Amino acid sequence: MIRRDAARGKAVWLVVFLVSAMVISGPASAGGLDDARTRGKLLVGVKTDFPPFGYLDPDGKPKGFDIDVARYLAKALFEEEGRLELVPVTSGSRIPFLYSDWIDMIVATMTVTEDRKRVLDFSDPYFSSGSLLLVPAGSPIRGIEDLAGKTVAVLEGSVQGKDLEQVAPGAKQVVFKNMDEAVAALRGKKVEALCQDDMVILALEKGHRDLKATGKPILPRPYAIAVRKGDDQTLRWVNEKLSAMKKDGSYDRLREKYFGVTSGKEGKP
Repeated sequence: MIRRDAARGKAVWLVVFLVSAMVISGPASAGGLDDARTRGKLLVGVKTDFPPFGYLDPDGKPKGFDIDVARYLAKALFEEEGRLELVPVTSGSRIPFLYSDWIDMIVATMTVTEDRKRVLDFSDPYFSSGSLLLVPAGSPIRGIEDLAGKTVAVLEGSVQGKDLEQVAPGAKQVVFKNMDEAVAALRGKKVEALCQDDMVILALEKGHRDLKATGKPILPRPYAIAVRKGDDQTLRWVNEKLSAMKKDGSYDRLREKYFGVTSGKEGKP
């Protein structure tokens, strides 16, 4: 784990590097869609520690809402799900993976923000999520207003760090590389709260009796699929397939499967 100031420095330099590389050399490849067609396989960055969007079942097989969206896209491209390679990413690694050509697109709870729009192009929204707190079951913390002076776990590369600076500037942020590390720190009393996307927090609460969600979700924003900046062909194709998912009923079936509800506007719970 690292403190927020050090993490922010790394994130700033990463964004500067990516923008500079794009300006100097242009797109790193022909585009995600063309790359996938050439190799005969779609490479999608997904999370595997983020239930219910991406996680490993007891047999070690990837499951989740985003995982199934990736499978739908692979089947749409190649008429079979088997020509999909799921590449595990974290909040901090997903953009570098995309620009290293290790993946063709990101389907990994990517919240749309103005900062990210500088280095990524986003599809139409397919879900909406706010930030929520997870605390030990006996914690006195009841919401964002109680975080002054408290240690709060956030994930490297996530939006929660910046959000907390805005709504709880007195919180002491501790940055972790992945969700497993953050949850372990919370359960081990190394931090006093964890701030993450609301649906993930609710799933973690369900899976850990010693933890509870508290307060109300804040700053709801959309999730979207991310592609390299300027990859217009891939972006158009992704938007067409997302639209098809909603028209053919696949989207609502996935929401029912993972959340027990059918979709409202932009898939908002």
